[in-house]
Amino acid sequence: MSLADAQLSVALTWVRRGFPVIPCSRTDKGALVPGFGKSATADEMAPFADPEQVSRWWSSGRFARAHVGLLTGRGGEHGRGLVVVDLDMPKADTEPLTGRWAGCAGGSDVLELLMREAGAEWPDTYTVLTPSGGMHLYYQQPGDGDLIGCATGEGPRAPHLGPLVDVRGVGGYVIAAGSYSAAQGRPYTRVSAPELLPQPLPAWLLALLRPTVAPVAARRPTPVRQLPTGDRAERYATAALNGELDKVASAGEGERNRALYAAARRLGELSATAPAVLGETAVQDQLLAAAREAGVSEQEALRTIRSGWNAGSRAPMGGAA
Repeated sequence: MSLADAQLSVALTWVRRGFPVIPCSRTDKGALVPGFGKSATADEMAPFADPEQVSRWWSSGRFARAHVGLLTGRGGEHGRGLVVVDLDMPKADTEPLTGRWAGCAGGSDVLELLMREAGAEWPDTYTVLTPSGGMHLYYQQPGDGDLIGCATGEGPRAPHLGPLVDVRGVGGYVIAAGSYSAAQGRPYTRVSAPELLPQPLPAWLLALLRPTVAPVAARRPTPVRQLPTGDRAERYATAALNGELDKVASAGEGERNRALYAAARRLGELSATAPAVLGETAVQDQLLAAAREAGVSEQEALRTIRSGWNAGSRAPMGGAA
């Protein structure tokens, strides 16, 4: 059987099971056909589960040898889509994990740590070994309609699980078992028992993948002592400090470090005008607490705070207040 025939066989096997598929690059695994995102309609998703369309894709010159991407989140024999936990291996130049994850040599170790913390056992489900030595654990999406989305690595909110662990749900895809990697010269290989299909998510893992509804936080009290006799500069500094802490704590993903650096720099610039309010140690401690509330790691936050503070304190705003 030629490689093209083998890839088509893999694709049609999954389509017959009710799962949509997509042609993907054999070098970088990128999707080669658009229209499958998390907001895609049923009509937009239909071609990915149509055997005739799938056959045309893998019979054409362009896609004949393409990876078989398995779309997660929708479809399936059991009426549910898939959620796949992708356990990666670190790249050669990656620094060892530290803190809570110290000693974890890969995504499997990270998941095993989470499992031990939950008092659970290693989950037994449809499992695929990847060409890089990682592992894909296939599960059924929850049956209550509240589907799991995608997440990459460590993050402050579910469905992020930890470093070297990716989650592929609604809007995502993984490369199917049997598909061959041109870059690494090895196939994606099923290593679970032939009769074992994707299982329901264990309760402990589902709890980690489900975002919790955070309580509405009370407005942060003024973080410095009241200064009834404070002068105008001190009152201005107090308001500036509270405002910057709010900005850091509420910053969205992708904006947190920028907001933290800007806050540290501005407060560093103001520090000389009100040293009783904007002392270096006190301000940096409060910025660190706000950054951790926003989901920034302590080590990363400290580097950003010190960099911003040093830049600001070298250019004081002497007349700002």
